Amino acid sequence: MLFMQFKVNDNRYLLDVKNVVEIIPFANLKRILKSSAYVAGLLNYRGDAVPVIDVCYLMSNKPCEPKLSSRIAMVNYKDDNHSVCIGLLIEHLTETVRYNEDDFSDPGIILKESPYLGRGYVDCTVNFSSMRENPIF
Repeated sequence: MLFMQFKVNDNRYLLDVKNVVEIIPFANLKRILKSSAYVAGLLNYRGDAVPVIDVCYLMSNKPCEPKLSSRIAMVNYKDDNHSVCIGLLIEHLTETVRYNEDDFSDPGIILKESPYLGRGYVDCTVNFSSMRENPIF
């Protein structure tokens, strides 16, 4: 399986590329008044207004910084009824990695505060958590 690797604070996370449409550079966003703090704003993506979630804020309560390694991952988000394109604003989104599905294990719990986290991968040098395919934001 192919994943995009990123970091929030000192923790590494993986995003399965099967739902990634495109990776684009950090862009100016239109703030949405009275939205949740983790909603970075709206992006004009090929003529459509697309909501962008600040993954750093969602996971650590600190907004993503506009760094060269900050990117917006355009992903297909699927729920029971339909699929929409959303943006995920992520810092340190710099490389792809491959892992076998068998390398991951279920942590055994779903944290109410972190419903976006999926299965984990641990070895002697790295510790990763993957993001759920259909997280509830």
